[in-house]
Amino acid sequence: MKSKLKRTLEKNREDIIMTMPGFINQLLLLMNSGVTAQEAFEKIGDVYSRLPEKNQNYFTREISALIEASRRNGESVITGFYRFSRFSGVKELTRAANILVENRDRGTDLWEKLAEQGEALWAGRKSAALEKIRLAESKMSFPLGIMLLALIIITAAPAMMQI
Repeated sequence: MKSKLKRTLEKNREDIIMTMPGFINQLLLLMNSGVTAQEAFEKIGDVYSRLPEKNQNYFTREISALIEASRRNGESVITGFYRFSRFSGVKELTRAANILVENRDRGTDLWEKLAEQGEALWAGRKSAALEKIRLAESKMSFPLGIMLLALIIITAAPAMMQI
């Protein structure tokens, strides 16, 4: 039971980390075109809610639900996003939420900070992909070694029998 829960939490964390860079880029593009952060969240949430179920992941479903809840409750989307980031426990998501809350409360330069965060997330995503590649390489090296050993035995056996 615990391992299933642990796997689900790890998959949710991975979904967040893999989806966050694209989400931040969408947010930055919309904000750069003159849309406020609240409106940008709503537009992205609407797009996520229209995705087919097979194309949605944990992060996209949560953002869609967050937008829907903010419309029902009249709460700020940024506040809901901050609460979701705290609940998820993903530090990258928490950093992005803190940037948004800081901008809302103090008026800091949102675009620059989010762009830096987005670049860091892309770099993290790239390193995670490289790590998965290295892991796959190491998993494949053992069967490859066994095949090579079998090939050597098959080719050397006739020569050994003649001696």
